Amino acid sequence: MNKFPLTKKQIIKLFKKQKSLVVKTELINLQNSQGRFLYEDLKSKIDIPPFNNSAVDGYALLKKDLNKKNLFYCHRKISAGSKKNFRIKSGEAIRVFTGAKMPLNSSTIVMQENTIQNNNKITISKFPKLGENYRLKGEDIKKKQKILFKGSQINKQNINLIAAAGIKKVKVFKKIKIGFFTSGNELRQPTKNLKKSEINNSNFFALNSLLNQGYISKKYLGNLKDDLKIVKNKIFKASKNNNIIITSGGASVGDEDHLINALLDLGNVFFWKAAIKPGKPIAVGKLNNCYVICLPGNPVSVQLLFVMLINPLIRKLSGGNFNLPKSSKIVSHFNMKKNTRRMEWLRIIKKTLNNQNIAIKYPKQGSGMISSVSYSDGIIEIDEEITQIKKGDIFDFYDFENLF
Repeated sequence: MNKFPLTKKQIIKLFKKQKSLVVKTELINLQNSQGRFLYEDLKSKIDIPPFNNSAVDGYALLKKDLNKKNLFYCHRKISAGSKKNFRIKSGEAIRVFTGAKMPLNSSTIVMQENTIQNNNKITISKFPKLGENYRLKGEDIKKKQKILFKGSQINKQNINLIAAAGIKKVKVFKKIKIGFFTSGNELRQPTKNLKKSEINNSNFFALNSLLNQGYISKKYLGNLKDDLKIVKNKIFKASKNNNIIITSGGASVGDEDHLINALLDLGNVFFWKAAIKPGKPIAVGKLNNCYVICLPGNPVSVQLLFVMLINPLIRKLSGGNFNLPKSSKIVSHFNMKKNTRRMEWLRIIKKTLNNQNIAIKYPKQGSGMISSVSYSDGIIEIDEEITQIKKGDIFDFYDFENLF
């Protein structure tokens, strides 16, 4: 186990080395595949488009008739789905609709808006260029071309591509099994009738929501009491039936924080403590062949550590790719002295001033300030070596709309 807190870069390096825990696969219907990770490369079964077709509603013309005359006779049409093969005659225009199969001897469409129709004759007010408004067979995707790679996640962005390629079943990694605990004698189900030092167990709802992913099979394993023997028994039993165990709370240095000692006694701790604020008391280790991720008890730490670091690790262990959240640049609109040598995730409000995105510091920054995530727009990442933030400084901005 490390003697000093790991930096974000060191944690990422460690996580990238981990290999998938999921080796079993299943063949599922495409309509049920949202969020799953591909076990194999996918190749298109057909050309896309599968035939030459029109990109607009309009009229097909012969190459030799372009710009020669503007009056054409038209008495035939091709609708989308028509199986007939047509050939155009000189002086003729054939009515075609978007997606309809092109006449065999034509590669140009004049848009309907650039014509005037009078019975069986059309007048062209603006001629198209050769090949305009024409989609060639296979110009998007060729048959047998790789369209997605092993480890890719099926999502709203690419599922239509898979379907268009003629694929109705996909081979994916089985769902990773994750059991999660909360920790602490003081926790209660949400109620207004709290007694003495009780608090509502918000971390259950945070983790239950964060783990609600298509590639995860999750199960809440209960609340760990502040007792070393109970903690050891519970996580040992859970390690036999899950690929990953996640806990919140009980990983700090207090007398009633038993998770680290339990994991050290039973398994292996990769690291304990991170040079990150909020989120210092995080630990990751392994028990049997089960990963154990011990998150802090503070709700903000749970949420930010999960979306910034733990979720990419889970994706990797599930057979997917290790992808960190994407950021954009934002300009600080405040001054602040940074008192720690840790990297900090500062919650901010995003505003636009003079066509520039600016960051306004959210007033409540404590790791127990749940409202700082609910009411802010995202976080800026402040590197370890920075000690002073000045108005006008540029930082990486992570938008909560993309993180959660």
